[in-house]
Amino acid sequence: MATDTETDTDAFDEISLTNQVVLLGVAELQRRDETPAQTHVLRRVCRTQLEGVNVGVIGTLTEADVMRSLYRLEDEGFVEEIETEGTSPTGKGRPAYALNVAPEIVEEGVADELLESTD
Repeated sequence: MATDTETDTDAFDEISLTNQVVLLGVAELQRRDETPAQTHVLRRVCRTQLEGVNVGVIGTLTEADVMRSLYRLEDEGFVEEIETEGTSPTGKGRPAYALNVAPEIVEEGVADELLESTD
């Protein structure tokens, strides 16, 4: 799917608004050169992004929501999991994610209401 996603923004119609928000979060972090990023960082970025748009259908994003979205986005070829050196407090690995498509493609493909600022 990744190669199709690079040129076909119709692929974004297949993913939910929540997944699109998470994808925008990964794209933002990629622009800042802060990827691969872990779920807690992505959640913070996504919540900040949601404050600036008028999308009532998306409630509060939990870390579990972000994780589920990342799994789906990875399956669809939009992001990829990157193994990191660190471990969590419970001793498990801390997966991190990076964008698998250009940030510009993400902006072109996601729903317009996610990009329209309420400011």
